[in-house]
Amino acid sequence: MHRIVSDAALDTLFRDARSHRVWLDRPVGDTLLRAVWELVKLGPTSDESTPARILFIRSEGAKGRLAAALPPDDRSASRATPVTAILASDIGTAANGALAGEAARPRALAVRDGALRGAYLILAARSLGLDCRPIWDFQAAAVETEFFPEGTAVATFLCSLGYGGDAQSEASELRPTVDEACQIL
Repeated sequence: MHRIVSDAALDTLFRDARSHRVWLDRPVGDTLLRAVWELVKLGPTSDESTPARILFIRSEGAKGRLAAALPPDDRSASRATPVTAILASDIGTAANGALAGEAARPRALAVRDGALRGAYLILAARSLGLDCRPIWDFQAAAVETEFFPEGTAVATFLCSLGYGGDAQSEASELRPTVDEACQIL
């Protein structure tokens, strides 16, 4: 597989992509959300990866339940988002097999793999025409209690999904040059 994607694809995934806070009043359908998952599940994770779970929060009731786990400034923005994805990792099996003294290991693995899957979620959504806004500032324990009451999942990432307008997007911060950010040793 020695292919390079087109410049148009790179524009969609990276160069022209922005985080949105304001969304167009345009629904995101079930078929599109299922297609996002079909791409997310293909991304590589660690050998000790735990199964991923995504809850696509779309109903007003579910948005209200999620809002309680967000900072006050983000609650109204979350309710206006067409869909918010809660990405979680199932740790039930891994936690049962943890060795004595390694009780925190399944959670740490879930968080690490969740970060990878969050990136895949953004890339999958963008590749299918959706705009995104990652949300890192949330109370994971509150999300887990509300949406995964069985206690076997770790909420690792939230992401708003929908259709944003160019005038509504956040400007990209200045990014460092390769010489400022990288070394080749």
